[in-house]
Amino acid sequence: MKRPNRRKRKFELEFRQFQRNFGIVVRQLRKKRHLSRPELARLAKFSRTTLEHIEQGKANPLLGNMETLAEALGHRLSYIFRLVQGMEESR
Repeated sequence: MKRPNRRKRKFELEFRQFQRNFGIVVRQLRKKRHLSRPELARLAKFSRTTLEHIEQGKANPLLGNMETLAEALGHRLSYIFRLVQGMEESR
């Protein structure tokens, strides 16, 4: 009975790490495009608070919202996922 709990905990830890890394990548790409948080929030049609939570790794955006954010940054979502994956592989 303990195995499912271990797997669940491992998944939760990995997912939290993904959220943090996704937020880091979004922030880096935003800064690379010289956008302020309010500017990117407006382009993505998010609230500033929502974008702030995403960048801090505190939010769990839906896949469609991630795609909208990627488009606002001028990238494909698959590119952002590759950057996140690269961060995870380098640790």
